[in-house]
Amino acid sequence: MALQYTGKHSDTFMEAAKRYGLLPTIRTRLRDLVLLVRRLYLVKVWKMDIHPFTLISLQAILDRTYPRGIHVAEGTAISFDAVVLSHDHIAGKHTDTRIGKYCQVGARSMIMPGVTIGDHSVVAAAAIVTKDVPPRSIVAGNPARVIRSNIMTTNWGKITETGHKPGETPPPPEDTPETAAS
Repeated sequence: MALQYTGKHSDTFMEAAKRYGLLPTIRTRLRDLVLLVRRLYLVKVWKMDIHPFTLISLQAILDRTYPRGIHVAEGTAISFDAVVLSHDHIAGKHTDTRIGKYCQVGARSMIMPGVTIGDHSVVAAAAIVTKDVPPRSIVAGNPARVIRSNIMTTNWGKITETGHKPGETPPPPEDTPETAAS
């Protein structure tokens, strides 16, 4: 019986060790295990709403003052030193902060309390998000502004369609063989 790893890698431990080497395989599998334990800790102990298919850096900071207000959807990646807040001590409010499906939250960015980041969106590194982010867009800056819209992302916010800049007319749809023949 081969040792089958039940995480995100489809190959067995021995297959991965032959392909990548023993030490890199051990490191990757241990890291995946640590990330799984951390996610379970945040979900079970702190009652955060984090989908199992997410990637949250060990150095990312998720607000524990109002942990039930943190909601992270499927396929989202939160990079190192990113901060996701769900409370505002000055205003005295506790509110829900939502990050949609297949999003990327860049390194050292900050998501303010009560913000909703739409599905398939990217928050650039060091962005300060103070308002809701529309779906399928890229935001950057302080405060964050939409710099590109109508994008498409896959797992962990990897961009597959680049979209267009705000104020720019979108390119016409490409002719397909079916429409060109008619």
